[in-house]
Amino acid sequence: MKKLKAIAVVMTLFFLGGCGALGNSSEEEPKRPAEMDPEDLPQVDAFQKEFSRQFMESIDEVEEGYYLMRSGIDAFTIYFPEDATLMENGYGYDGNHFEKLRFAYESEKENRGYTLDFQYNYGGNANHPEWKLDGLRKKWGFNDEWKELEDDEGTTFYGTFVEETKYGEDVIVVGYKVSKNDVPQAMEFSQMVSCVNMDVPSCKLDHQKEESFVLEWVKSITFMREGGSKTDE
Repeated sequence: MKKLKAIAVVMTLFFLGGCGALGNSSEEEPKRPAEMDPEDLPQVDAFQKEFSRQFMESIDEVEEGYYLMRSGIDAFTIYFPEDATLMENGYGYDGNHFEKLRFAYESEKENRGYTLDFQYNYGGNANHPEWKLDGLRKKWGFNDEWKELEDDEGTTFYGTFVEETKYGEDVIVVGYKVSKNDVPQAMEFSQMVSCVNMDVPSCKLDHQKEESFVLEWVKSITFMREGGSKTDE
């Protein structure tokens, strides 16, 4: 009898151990692009440059020609155009309340190039967009009324204007996107577009198209911080 009881105990432990092992089994977590061999990644700057690769979330497109990147301070996600370059010398952050990104693009075929700067701000100032907008007016000499655009993430104040230089025409789009949620956070942005070769007769920029391009990019921003944080106003 004692022998049978001992066998029963052993068998019970065996099955419990087996079930536990089965319960803990799961598929291996997918690797982030930064952990993968560059040869297995899309052949675009976002993945082929070591600096930008660390920000990429997945090798799958979120929209045609766009991939998802995550903020270095885990504050937001934003779309990354496959033909753009994230400039290492234009990146910076300060703690968890400030981060700046600079994207650049240039195509001789299109005769078009741009730089686009994003600056994330977390704190009381984000609750006062009028302060930032006033600063943008002074910085860029923008004198028109701000336009407003609503999306699921917040309100975007923006303006578009043309600046004539000795090299030709620049189309500039500037603005500020304020989060809708309880955490005071916002994104400042500015894009400058120009022709790569001003001497080519085809050097003509579509102002409305450039504005729409920036606004779609800004719309892709998802703020990751949610309610519960308090900051000084």
